Amino acid sequence: MPKLTITDLDRELRNKQLRPVYFIYGPEGYLVNTAISRIRNFVPVEPERFSKGVDLSEIIACASTLPMWANHRLIIVSDAGSFKEADALERYLQNPAKTATIVFHADKADGRTKFVQLCTLTGAAIECKPLYDDKIPGWIRMEAEGRNRSISMESASIIAELVGNNLSELAAALDKIVLYIGRKKMIEPLDVETVLTETGRKSVFEFTDAVGRRSLDKALHILGRLSEFGENEVMILSLIARHWRLLLKAKEAILKTPNYDRAGIARVLGVNPFFAEGYTAQAKLFSPKELKSGFRKLYSVDKALKSSRLPKKTILEKCVRELIKNQAAS
Repeated sequence: MPKLTITDLDRELRNKQLRPVYFIYGPEGYLVNTAISRIRNFVPVEPERFSKGVDLSEIIACASTLPMWANHRLIIVSDAGSFKEADALERYLQNPAKTATIVFHADKADGRTKFVQLCTLTGAAIECKPLYDDKIPGWIRMEAEGRNRSISMESASIIAELVGNNLSELAAALDKIVLYIGRKKMIEPLDVETVLTETGRKSVFEFTDAVGRRSLDKALHILGRLSEFGENEVMILSLIARHWRLLLKAKEAILKTPNYDRAGIARVLGVNPFFAEGYTAQAKLFSPKELKSGFRKLYSVDKALKSSRLPKKTILEKCVRELIKNQAAS
């Protein structure tokens, strides 16, 4: 059968369709936990857990045994990507127990193994990989629905712009907003801005804006604050790189079509119109050559952050100076 998304899983469970085997895999831990939680909520029994090193036939034997104290048995198997031989699973899936559900979880999946092929073709495979930026607002809306709240695409886009694409941090931000609005059902843009501009995360975006505005003193000042907050330097660099990509896209759009309106630029950049004018104004401060050469600088800084013995804050400060000051002189 085809791979499922978490939305597909939600739809099936709402229709009371529970599959005998699920194979949930991928590097996005929040999505993995979400998928497993959805199944656990549908099967409200304490799961039986197996981990790496267990024999697959032992798991099958457990699933084939009638549960004693409940109507259904839930089995969760971690590190399942290590299974190679799958004869026991193949025999089981020919006539799976109606009183058991097995959830296999793995960080990676080797589609060449018989185990993965059986899970994918006979059971249900759910791949949990990082979402592209343009998919984040839709995911936020789905999460809001799960909290019995409604949110417009505009409000969801603002959350994504302020928080980034880390799903755990986005979920935490959404929880703060829900707590703030109380019983109100609709999350408004003002609610988002009121809650999130009070957080340390807002400082990260103030920092990237300062870099984009070529405001060296402010950028270095905020970078110092971020170090005090304990923000991860590689994460900060990734946000600079994202901001830089948007500036380059805005620059190319302006050069191609000088009379772009705010909505048009927003569509090109894939951001909320609320932020489009800022990117456009900042893009005008850089030449295409400066923006393109900036990517080479960011790439070298990324390598340095991961390998150099120099303090990471020093590496980032040098990067910011070169992006803002030295590039201006080039």
